[in-house]
Amino acid sequence: MKQTRGMTLLEILTALAVVSVFIALAVGGLQGRIGGQRESMATRELWSGALRARQLAISTSQPVRIVVENDVDLPDGTRRTVARWEQLKCGSDLANPDEWSMNECPSTACVDKTCRTTPDCCSSTGPDIVIPDSMTATDINNLCFLPGSGRPVLNKMDCMQGQLGQAALVAAAAPKDHQIQFRFTSGRPKSVLMVEPLTGLSSVMDCDSVAATTTDTTRRDLRLANACAEP
Repeated sequence: MKQTRGMTLLEILTALAVVSVFIALAVGGLQGRIGGQRESMATRELWSGALRARQLAISTSQPVRIVVENDVDLPDGTRRTVARWEQLKCGSDLANPDEWSMNECPSTACVDKTCRTTPDCCSSTGPDIVIPDSMTATDINNLCFLPGSGRPVLNKMDCMQGQLGQAALVAAAAPKDHQIQFRFTSGRPKSVLMVEPLTGLSSVMDCDSVAATTTDTTRRDLRLANACAEP
C-alpha cells in the first residue's frame, strides 16, 4: 500500500501565511465599514442636534448653542471628543432664570463657560455625540441659535449677549454656506452643514453627491458646489 505523504513544515507555514492575509483583508474591510458607519452616524446626529437646538431656542426664548469639547470622560472609561447642545439660562440670577432682559440673555456668568464646567448655566443639555477619531467637527463649535427667533450665529460663545436687538450685527454673524464642514481622514469626502441665516433651518450635504459634482446645470446645486470648493 502506498503511504500518504503529510504536509511539510514549509507547506504548513505557507498555508498559514495565505490564511493570515485573507483574515487581515477581511478584518480591515470590516473595520473600514464600521468606521464609515460611525462617521455617518455622528454627521446625522450633529445635524439632528442643530435642528433640536433651533427648535428649543424658538420655543423657550433661550439661546441654545452647540459645543464641541475634547478629552471628555465617557461612561465606558474612554476620553473622546464630543459635541452637544446647551440651553443657556438668562438673567442675573441663575436660580431664577425666567426673569431676564434682552441684555442679560444668556446670563453674564455663563457667556464664557460651557455647561460641562458650570452646569448651573444650563436649563438642559443634549446627549453627547461622540466624534470618531477619523472625523473633525470643530467648525460647528459655538454655533448658537438666538432666543425667540432661532436665527443662527457662528463663533459666538456668548450668543451675542447685549447685541440681540442689532439686526445688522446678527446678520453679519450668520454662518456662511462653507463655514461648517465635517472632514474625515478615512478618505470619505467632506460634508457641509448649511444653515439658513434667517430661519436657522439646516441641511447636511455630502460633497461627493450628484448635486455637488454634476456638470449638468439643471441638476447642480451651485450653493453646495461653491461651499464644497472652499478648503
